[in-house]
Amino acid sequence: MKADELEIITYGLDDIIIENSEGNNLEVTLFDENPYAHNILFTEEDGVLKLTFELNFNLFKEEVFRKYITKRLERARVLIKIPKYKKVVVYGKTIGVTSKSYDGNLSVYIEKGNIQLNTIKNTTIAHLFLGNVYARALNSELNLTTKKGRIVINEKNKKSPFVKSASNTSKKLTVSSIHANITVVTD
Repeated sequence: MKADELEIITYGLDDIIIENSEGNNLEVTLFDENPYAHNILFTEEDGVLKLTFELNFNLFKEEVFRKYITKRLERARVLIKIPKYKKVVVYGKTIGVTSKSYDGNLSVYIEKGNIQLNTIKNTTIAHLFLGNVYARALNSELNLTTKKGRIVINEKNKKSPFVKSASNTSKKLTVSSIHANITVVTD
């Protein structure tokens, strides 16, 4: 992968899993109950590789609304293996995001869903309206904000906003939400 930044638009997917790639190649594996339900589009502009998942049917051509619901309930998830130290940005509506301790900068912007970040290795940002965020942030700076959700650090409730500084580290976790619950382990 030559681009330093990857944008992933996840509309139509139920889950995305991000892992570190062994080499310098980008690997995308789509698991879908209907193999023709999604198109995967790659475009590159200004050094940013854009990966878009697009539904392969048009809602407005369907005659009965029930057919759309039946088609949308077909489960689709994707496993993406990304070379280390790339900047990754994920956009979505309702989706589960799992980072298997990605070794690069990661930003997640979704409306609602669960975000499982595992171990924070670099700068990680999560913005969501509703859902849950789980992370393990050892020796990391924390900036956590939720208006109507809960913040739990090492199994203890904290007030929002919660800010914790850490010296000599490039690891930062920033979470901003309205209704999300944020659970972080720092030990």
